[in-house]
Amino acid sequence: MQPDTQKMVIMGIITAPHGVRGQMKVKIFCERAQDLTAYGSLSLENGTALTLQIKGFNKGLAICSAASVSDRNAAEALKGSALYLERDKLPECDEGEIYQADLLGMQVCSSDGTLLGEVIGLHDFGAGEIVEIQLPEHNKTEMLPYYPPFLKQVDIKARQIILDVQDAQEPEKDHEGETHK
Repeated sequence: MQPDTQKMVIMGIITAPHGVRGQMKVKIFCERAQDLTAYGSLSLENGTALTLQIKGFNKGLAICSAASVSDRNAAEALKGSALYLERDKLPECDEGEIYQADLLGMQVCSSDGTLLGEVIGLHDFGAGEIVEIQLPEHNKTEMLPYYPPFLKQVDIKARQIILDVQDAQEPEKDHEGETHK
């Protein structure tokens, strides 16, 4: 039986096999690495359950094993597979916190109320969180800053994020006053 991915949270993704005994490299999407295994079995998109054990870490990835994955070929076959957990197995967030998965699909509006798009992803490349939005009526996406002073409000009930992106979209001027994009 395939999981209902609308009610699931992606906890990580299998990026590659590791060694010859079926271990896998996993990119973890949890705040704490141990949360990957803290809530029991994870599901693949095809419904297969995997109970992972973290064996160690290498270059920012967890090295994991699962009893049902016994050799490199089996681990290779899982490369690129997302690891899902049922949303209701996760603890409730503290006041002022939200799971990133709950932001997906939210509308993003500018401070003046203009619809900018819909959240399709969040990224952190090291200089602060970035929200990726699908532009309305376009087959294009745009990445915008998702941190103060640009982030003004997240309204969970209204499923809306307010960003002040005017400053983020203005061209930069160099020390001589010339404009650069």
